[in-house]
Amino acid sequence: MTTEETDHAERLETLNKNIARIEELSQRLVTALSQKKSVNPGLRGPSQDLYVKAATAYVAEMMSNPSKILEHQIGYWGKALKHYVDAQQNLAQGKLAPPDDAGPTDRRFSNPLWDEHPYFNFIKQQYLFSSEAISSAVADLDNLDETDKKRVRYFTQQIVDMLSPTNFLGTNPEALARAAETDGQSLIDGLENLVRDIEASDGELLVSLADKDAFRVGENIGAAKGSVVYRNEILELIQYAPTTKQVHATPLLIFPPWINKFYILDLKPKNSLIKWIVDQG
Repeated sequence: MTTEETDHAERLETLNKNIARIEELSQRLVTALSQKKSVNPGLRGPSQDLYVKAATAYVAEMMSNPSKILEHQIGYWGKALKHYVDAQQNLAQGKLAPPDDAGPTDRRFSNPLWDEHPYFNFIKQQYLFSSEAISSAVADLDNLDETDKKRVRYFTQQIVDMLSPTNFLGTNPEALARAAETDGQSLIDGLENLVRDIEASDGELLVSLADKDAFRVGENIGAAKGSVVYRNEILELIQYAPTTKQVHATPLLIFPPWINKFYILDLKPKNSLIKWIVDQG
């Protein structure tokens, strides 16, 4: 067996092992998701009433002015059809290079393959003018009050961003290239992180933003002494121990940033704002 054949056999064996590992992790993922507890959705984000009101306001506006629906749909489908026909003609003529793209730059599509490869360029262009059409349709609403306009625009933008081709494996050139280079190991690493986070949070998708093993309470996180005196589903109230003989009669209530950095004000003793405040009484 030649060296090339040996390398091919080893890579094939590695790939098969990785596929088996992905299947195992997928089963664990399903099990972890089944452990999710029922929680009032109003505690985790906007209530359903906001979505319903925003959608109702949009539909009411469209029904009162149906010509706008036709105008936007005709414009969108015309552009989409032209783009599709141009792409087919280029492929039929052997022109694999995508057409010049004079559109605005988007950092999500910084990989050169988005411009150089016909498949990825086609997907990118379809997404960009589709999202532009959706945003334009929403921006063209006239009879909504300002509050409803903001709601509709906000929810629309969330959907548009969510559907970006960069968020899906099959349409992300960087993710596909990385998977090929590592014989699928990158997919395993990502899936392991996902499964571990969901298992650790009883079925909830709470993404870990740091290595928990790198922190030790009292050394480089939670330096000031204190105890949790109240806890519910959305907050913990910490009462810090005094370090002076006399303290102020009125307590100081601090709301740290609610961005998963609850202890940012109390890391090491030398840079803990909480410790400094407590030392002042």
